Amino acid sequence: MRVLIAEDDGVSRLVLRKALEEMGYSVQSAKDGAEAWELFQKHPFPLVISDWMMPGTDGIELCRRVRSLREKGYTYFILLTARDSKEDRLHAIESGADDFLSKPLDRAELASRLSVARRILDMEHRLRDQKEELELKTQALEMSQEMIQQANLRFRELFDNVPVACYTFDAGGVIYEWNRAATLLYGWHEYEVLTRSIFDTIIREEDREAMQALIQQVMQGNGSIGESIDRCRDGSTRYVLRSLFPLHGSAGEVVGGICASVDITQRVQYERELRALNERLESLAFTDALTGLLNHRAMQDRLAEAFAEARRGEATFSFVLLDIDHFKRFNDTYGHQAGDEVLRLVAQVLQENAPSGSSVARYGGEELSVILPRHRLEDALAVAEALRQAIATTPNPYRQITASFGVAEYMSYMHSPSDLVEVADAALYEAKRAGRNCVRPLLEDAQRKAA
Repeated sequence: MRVLIAEDDGVSRLVLRKALEEMGYSVQSAKDGAEAWELFQKHPFPLVISDWMMPGTDGIELCRRVRSLREKGYTYFILLTARDSKEDRLHAIESGADDFLSKPLDRAELASRLSVARRILDMEHRLRDQKEELELKTQALEMSQEMIQQANLRFRELFDNVPVACYTFDAGGVIYEWNRAATLLYGWHEYEVLTRSIFDTIIREEDREAMQALIQQVMQGNGSIGESIDRCRDGSTRYVLRSLFPLHGSAGEVVGGICASVDITQRVQYERELRALNERLESLAFTDALTGLLNHRAMQDRLAEAFAEARRGEATFSFVLLDIDHFKRFNDTYGHQAGDEVLRLVAQVLQENAPSGSSVARYGGEELSVILPRHRLEDALAVAEALRQAIATTPNPYRQITASFGVAEYMSYMHSPSDLVEVADAALYEAKRAGRNCVRPLLEDAQRKAA
């Protein structure tokens, strides 16, 4: 995979390039954002790693420019930075950044971030390829349908050679003509099906009633197009797009019907695979890879929805922000792998104990959050206290885990979700000042000030 590096520090640029090349990446580097933008415009890269702070065009501006080239396909953008504030990270995400790498460079973290990037880029590439293939198959299907219509107009001349399975039937479903394409699709030869009922051959027993209704519709002079599952001679089934048309006698009366069946089994399979891939991609886009909780972006979306409902007067809600106590000290003592285990453990406790209908998310770092729909402040405090106790009593092989909680309820004077987050953050600060491992709200005057 090709990677573009934008780093104004020569030593850092060399270290990052060497690390990427050792991992098997094809790397091109630029000394600043402007040079990187020129390289990207000439030949877009699927992955860009850029320093945040650079003279002239910084990492944020480079990210915005990359995102402006939508027709070039998706580029995964990682910012290399020593910044760790929530405001900076949120600003970067809003500018289009996908992920972050901490300075100084940690190879294990680099490998982890790149693994996520490859999965998402590979998924996006497969989805794009399958979409193009499905469009081609859809075009082919439309062409086949046009051929069916032409065959219906010139039935006597072209029936046997039309490249779509066709057969004619009477009001009772008895087959009178059967073309070569029908033999290829269903496996029965013409002599095996003539004067036999479609209900004894290709129509499944569970579809009998529906097909009888369609035949009655045809005998009344009306056509019908729809998808169905037909039976083959060997007992297998095929998905088909079935078109039914009335056949008229010399006096204009309906004397029977003709059915043209296009095999769409592969298209149905591709659609199922595409739906599964789309669901997987959506899950990756809104799930935190470490904890399995909603990520920061998904949390912001849920928070905005709840805030909009509250502004319309539909229902109030509360927001809980919690921080694992002394998490940095835990990492320094036991290592980052142990820290990751603690984050996953706390996430599991929150998921198992949060009320039904709530949204649990990883806010960032060791901070997590819970959105509580239809919860007044008093109720939310009770929920937060229950969660605090659940965490504090959960066994841990290293040392006991505790967390500090800040709780805020939506108030009518709040203008945006960020006002509510600020109140919860201020309440969390009060919990830390009170000695940690506790739950704190803010009084209304303090809430107004924080918001």
